[in-house]
Amino acid sequence: MDMRGWAEMVGRDFGYALRTLRRSRGFAVVAALTLALGIGANTAIFTLLDQVLLRLLPVKNPQQLVLLTMRGRHYGNNWGGNAISYPMYRDFLDHNEVFSGMFCRFPQPVSMTYGG
Repeated sequence: MDMRGWAEMVGRDFGYALRTLRRSRGFAVVAALTLALGIGANTAIFTLLDQVLLRLLPVKNPQQLVLLTMRGRHYGNNWGGNAISYPMYRDFLDHNEVFSGMFCRFPQPVSMTYGG
């Protein structure tokens, strides 16, 4: 089959699909909404995974970063997974002979006002 015959066949099939969808508008609307929701959900999930897992961290040598965490029973408060208590952090910081630097983070809700 040559290119012209293929293009004519695709054109006829496309016209038939449009005529069929015009006759059953409810089905066409449901199909379009289903496709839109599916594409939107896939786009949102991929964007999230891309930002969280696939992109490199904005640091000079991300392959040299280390996350310190503790397993098992320990004293102090660690506020969830992948965390150690502040006294443990201070102990690591004071006796550090391996890392070029250390930092810790703790989420703290704050609010700001202006003019009052």
